Amino acid sequence: MEFLVKIAILGLFVWAAWAVGQPRCLFVVRIIGAQPQVAKGVVTPAFVEHLRNLCQEHGIERGSVRGLVRKQRISLAFSRNIPPEAQQALRNWWAISGWSAAPRRR
Repeated sequence: MEFLVKIAILGLFVWAAWAVGQPRCLFVVRIIGAQPQVAKGVVTPAFVEHLRNLCQEHGIERGSVRGLVRKQRISLAFSRNIPPEAQQALRNWWAISGWSAAPRRR
């Protein structure tokens, strides 16, 4: 029994270390029926419109796009439903628009 308690505590520490190391999520946009909807955070209408156009162009019906803080920059993360070509197109647009810059501190 004591062994199981030690294993459980070790598992808790491993999970906590993993959770602390994950990037902070600033926003989530879910795609349902080819329509992007902001589920968390704030994004511009231009971002949502560009994502809507990409969904139509690439036939994306479902998925999600997340904005993650990594090394003082905002990067995009995608669900598996979004094809690599659409991911790269959105990353290019994101960088050109200047929104990949460091997030403002509160």
